[in-house]
Amino acid sequence: AVAAAAAAARHGLGTESYDEAFAAGAALNGDEIVAYVNRARGDRRRPNSGWDSLTPTEWQVIDLVAKGHTNREVATQLLMGAETVKTHLSHIFTKLGINNRAQLAAAATSRAAASGATTR
Repeated sequence: AVAAAAAAARHGLGTESYDEAFAAGAALNGDEIVAYVNRARGDRRRPNSGWDSLTPTEWQVIDLVAKGHTNREVATQLLMGAETVKTHLSHIFTKLGINNRAQLAAAATSRAAASGATTR
């Protein structure tokens, strides 16, 4: 079953992306593994739009985009495919009424400056 899942993942991602993701996963320590597993387990009673509607993973994507990372770099750091990053960005843009990465980075930076914190 594990071999079949690995083969399906390799086929879906492509050999290079699969090997990169596998190596990144293998390099995680225990705390990082727990954070990875829990990252999608946020509160599900969120509003449908606005900053409070964002999921923990969407916040991670915003943080990396605001720091100037490409979709591929975000994907590598968050152990997901570049297409998944694109999907997250699409959801973020819709939730925030933003049209592009530059607007997102500016809004996140302004929000962080106003709160004296990181992009979240």
